[in-house]
Amino acid sequence: MNECSYDSYVEHPRYGRKPRITGLNPVNDYRRVFLHWHSGDDCRIPNTAVEADLSRQSPAAVPVTHYFDVKRACRDCGRPFIFYALEQKHWYEELGFCLEADCVRCPQCRKKQQGIARMRERYEELFHVADRSPEQELEMAECCLALMQESVFHPRQIERVRMLLNRVADTHRQDSRFANLVARLEKFVRTKDGGSR
Repeated sequence: MNECSYDSYVEHPRYGRKPRITGLNPVNDYRRVFLHWHSGDDCRIPNTAVEADLSRQSPAAVPVTHYFDVKRACRDCGRPFIFYALEQKHWYEELGFCLEADCVRCPQCRKKQQGIARMRERYEELFHVADRSPEQELEMAECCLALMQESVFHPRQIERVRMLLNRVADTHRQDSRFANLVARLEKFVRTKDGGSR
């Protein structure tokens, strides 16, 4: 195996960017060995298999007996990464994911996606607070702007961010957090206005 061929792969925080060689390389025989549908010959990395614990997998028509390190291209950024056999074992046996689940994002994009989901959840929580404090209004404005920047919210939400900032201007105008948010909003508006012409 050419060690340099994985230099462009996205690094996994725990496993790195190169395959984890185990020396185990079973092949489907449809009697005792069943490999995962998403680890076909075109993406499976030989000699990287780990045995599955069938008793820990979610019920499936066909259990998976071995996991392999597999090559993937990230749905979001397009960069190559490895969906590691040990990571699959964790997903399917510890976290309880169904065997139909596949990894479509690299570790960095997954982390970013999780951050966006948390931010949206926090925005929704704040949205439903009846009497928000100025600190909560500022946090809501930050969440809203960040979600617009990630194209989760439509740019029309600019007016909501402005309204929230106006509400806290008296108490937070000297705050660097407030000033930073105003600058980010102005930059976002300029970018959107420039892009729409």
